[in-house]
Amino acid sequence: MQTLEIKDLVIDYGIIKAIKNVNLKVDKGTIVAILGANGAGKTTLIKSVSGAVRVSSGSILYKGDNITNKDAHIIAKKGILQSPEGRMILRGLTVEDNLLVGAYSLKSLKQTVMVNGVETTKTIGKKERIAKLLEAVYGYFPVLKERKKQQASTLSGGEQQMLAIGRALMGDPELLLLDEPSLGLAPLIVRDIFEIITKIKESGRSILIVEQNAYQTLKIADYAYVLELGKIKIEGKAHELLSNDELVNAYLGQKK
Repeated sequence: MQTLEIKDLVIDYGIIKAIKNVNLKVDKGTIVAILGANGAGKTTLIKSVSGAVRVSSGSILYKGDNITNKDAHIIAKKGILQSPEGRMILRGLTVEDNLLVGAYSLKSLKQTVMVNGVETTKTIGKKERIAKLLEAVYGYFPVLKERKKQQASTLSGGEQQMLAIGRALMGDPELLLLDEPSLGLAPLIVRDIFEIITKIKESGRSILIVEQNAYQTLKIADYAYVLELGKIKIEGKAHELLSNDELVNAYLGQKK
């Protein structure tokens, strides 16, 4: 089942075409990577999915529903949430307050459950959902729980990245958008972040990740697209791209 499908997407910045007829798919429960150098159009592409960038032509389908050029808050309510490049931590708020901001659009949720072999509809209230999501986020990022009352602006770069991802998870997304989660982080922290991204996928969420760290990303992704000057230069299963040394050296930089 496809969570996301992008068809013939074009994004213009005046006379400059930032994205040129891009086609992309994200299957449910997979990690799909968008790779490429600075200026390739990666961030522009992912922002078009979250509603932060307007599309000139083409379409973006989420679970079959056309969300092209919908307002960002509408897209978020549908279950698509982004952890932005640069983290955008809310200064003046504690770690936990930052996380709770991510849950602003949550509502009560009706679920069908089996009770003694009979299907029953159960309502999960907003407070209960927030409590469960907080527990899950603190499970992924124990350091955030330790520092939940601390001013978020005093966290290290790696901790702020964890907070940015955690805040997006607090909206209970079906599709999580990650924009350069390894940017500016030490290698050991990058390894930890990528391990957690894999765990988030294993919980059933779909992930679309934009990254310059191609080698590490291909190790956790299921499928990848390589962008060059707004066009998809190559695509394929991540493990196949990773094993192609010539391709990696030509388009993604040498393996590390």
